[in-house]
Amino acid sequence: MFKQTLLPIWSLLFGIALITGASALQSSLIGIRASIESFDTTATGLIMSSYYIGFIIGSLVVPDWVKNVGHIRVFAAVASLASITILMQSVVVNPWFWMLMRMGTGVCYAALFIVTESWLNAISTNTTRGRLFSVYIIEVWASQTLGQFLLNVGSPSGFELFILTSVLISFALVPLLLVRTPSPTISVPEKLNMMGLVKSAPLGVTGVLIAGVTSGSLLGLGALYAKSIGLNVAEISLFIGASYLGGMLLQWPIGKLSDRQDRRFTLMWVALIATGVSLLVPFGNQNNELTMLLAGMFCIGAFNFPLYSLASSHINDQLRPEQILSASSGIILLNGAGGAMGPLIAAALMDIFEIDALFWFLAGMNLLVCIVAAYRIKVQPPMVIEDQSDQIPVGIAVSSVATAEMLVEADTTNTVLNEEVNEVEIKL
Repeated sequence: MFKQTLLPIWSLLFGIALITGASALQSSLIGIRASIESFDTTATGLIMSSYYIGFIIGSLVVPDWVKNVGHIRVFAAVASLASITILMQSVVVNPWFWMLMRMGTGVCYAALFIVTESWLNAISTNTTRGRLFSVYIIEVWASQTLGQFLLNVGSPSGFELFILTSVLISFALVPLLLVRTPSPTISVPEKLNMMGLVKSAPLGVTGVLIAGVTSGSLLGLGALYAKSIGLNVAEISLFIGASYLGGMLLQWPIGKLSDRQDRRFTLMWVALIATGVSLLVPFGNQNNELTMLLAGMFCIGAFNFPLYSLASSHINDQLRPEQILSASSGIILLNGAGGAMGPLIAAALMDIFEIDALFWFLAGMNLLVCIVAAYRIKVQPPMVIEDQSDQIPVGIAVSSVATAEMLVEADTTNTVLNEEVNEVEIKL
């Protein structure tokens, strides 16, 4: 039965695998090339932050595009635009122009993920949705990990890797355009009262925001850091790939653990461990130990990347069912805002102090989450474990307004079913 669900969408899954691999390659490539072109660290931070600004904009405007012209047309259009933006960065090497192009890339990727996630939701059922999205998330993480190794195909100082990224993005839309499956509809979720969200789940809001800060800093400036400490292209791909691998392997078990106990304890301990392991990379750098650098990045990915899923799940635990829809868009906006701020702050610290300040900054941010979690555990009684919602793993920069749409459609479906049941009971 589950195979029958997967087979009709193989082209969609294949396309998103190419897109996420290209995204990971592009992120590291831009960081390395910025260093080669002698952009200062602050300028690189601005370039990387622009992606998250674009992603926020895309999450707000893209649902209307999809509603007006449909999923397939939006997917094809934004994939073409994403392909153009990366090629333009190889032609015009200027930090301000790169900021604009990177922002455009963020808008495009927001659209691609909205189309993909809402499409998956449309073809899934209550009995297949969990497994289908698990396959999707694992595929995303695996593609991002493999995308790092494409750095070895060509020189970051030339055009080859820019062209390769463009080709991967463009090729991703080809099989999807051949699929005859009708595209689903999508509606815009209701607006969120942000202050209400903060009051309902201050720890969750803190975690979601800081998860954006740390992930944006690490993925935006990690390649620049690796280049600055003298790693070659092959070592840089291993360096960044190790963090993706760690996140992919531990995301699910950490999430399952959080379902079995007060989620705040899981948040606190994961953040505390992330604080400690963030110091492994500077230690490896000081001792010129590549193994320690890779182990540090693996552990950072393993305990830093799940923070978003844990914090997001904690927010949903605190809300009434009718509040979850509006909270979903607020969560992605908070995470995107953190992703935009993180590289700016981290880059400034790296310029003012030393290159290792990136990981000191990550440690400090995770420690803040740990302190807030400990405080909330002290002042607020624990929630009954059975009342917690199931934790769902979320990929880096993948969660979007489409997540809210899944809940919209699920809620609508349940409402319709309940109405039909009531009608049958009345007739009987």
